[in-house]
Amino acid sequence: MPHTPQAPLFVREMGLPSRFALYVLVCLLLLALDARYSALAWLRGGLNAALHPMQRVLAAPWEWSQDVAGFFITHGELKRDNDHLREERDHMRITQQDRQTLLAENNNLRQLLALPARPDTAPRVAEIVQTVPSPFARKVIINRGQVHGLAAGWPVVDAAGLVGQVTRSYPLTSEVTLLTDRDQGAPVQNLRNGLRLIVSGTGSDKWLEVRFLDMHADIKEGDLLYTSGIDGTYPAGIPVAQVVKTEPPRNTPFARAYCRPLGGVGRYRHVAVLKPLEQAPTPAPAPAPAPAPKP
Repeated sequence: MPHTPQAPLFVREMGLPSRFALYVLVCLLLLALDARYSALAWLRGGLNAALHPMQRVLAAPWEWSQDVAGFFITHGELKRDNDHLREERDHMRITQQDRQTLLAENNNLRQLLALPARPDTAPRVAEIVQTVPSPFARKVIINRGQVHGLAAGWPVVDAAGLVGQVTRSYPLTSEVTLLTDRDQGAPVQNLRNGLRLIVSGTGSDKWLEVRFLDMHADIKEGDLLYTSGIDGTYPAGIPVAQVVKTEPPRNTPFARAYCRPLGGVGRYRHVAVLKPLEQAPTPAPAPAPAPAPKP
C-alpha cells in the first residue's frame, strides 16, 4: 500500500508575543499612513456616523439630569436674588420716606428760623412729642418746659401763622392748646378794613369761625385776619385765618363767618413759642428844681 502522509496531530501556531509584536507593527504602520496621507479618514467618518446615534442615546440621561439640576439651581438662585431685591426695595422705600420726612422737617425748621423778628418777643423752637388723646380737646405736648424758661400764656406759632397757646407748663414739657379747640379764641383784626373780631375754634383743624358777627359787618370772602394785640396775650400782626364764607343770620340776630387757619395747625412737628421780653421800666421824670427865694 502506498504510504500517505498524515497531518500532524498538533499544529504549531504563532506565539502570543509574536502576534502582539505583529499587531503593534500593523498599528504603527496604519498610524504612519494615516498621519502622512490621512488614509483612514473615511474609516473614522464611517465609525463616527455609525456610533453617533448610540452616543446620543447614552448621553441623553446625563443631559436630562444636568438640565433638571440646572433648572433647580437656577430657580433657587433666582428666588434668592428676588428675595434680596425685595429687601433692597423695601429698604430703599424706608430710606426714601425717612429722607422725605427729614426734608420736610428741615424745611419747617428753616422757615421757623426765618421768622420776622419782633421787638417784644423771642422765639423758642420746640418739638411736638405727643397729642392729648381726647376727642373733645385739641391739645399737644411739646418738649420744652419750665427748665427751658417756658410759662403758661405764651403764644405758639409756626412759619405760616398762629397755632395756639401754652396753657400748662411742666418742668420738662408744656401743654399747648391749639387755636382750633372749641374753648380757644383769639382777638383779630381784618387786614382790609381794620374791623376787630374774635375767632373761635370748632374742634376741627380745618375750620375757625366768627360766631357773634354783626349782620351788617363788613367782612368778605378772602379777607385776611391778623391778631390785634388788644388782649395782651397774642402780639399784634400774627397771621391767623382767611375768611372762606359768610353765613347770614338764621334764627338768631348774629351772622357767622367760617375761616381757614393760616398756621399749620395739626400738621407740623416743630413750632416756635414766643417768649415775651421784659421791658425796662420807664424812669420817672426828675422833679423840677424849687424856685430860688426872693430877696
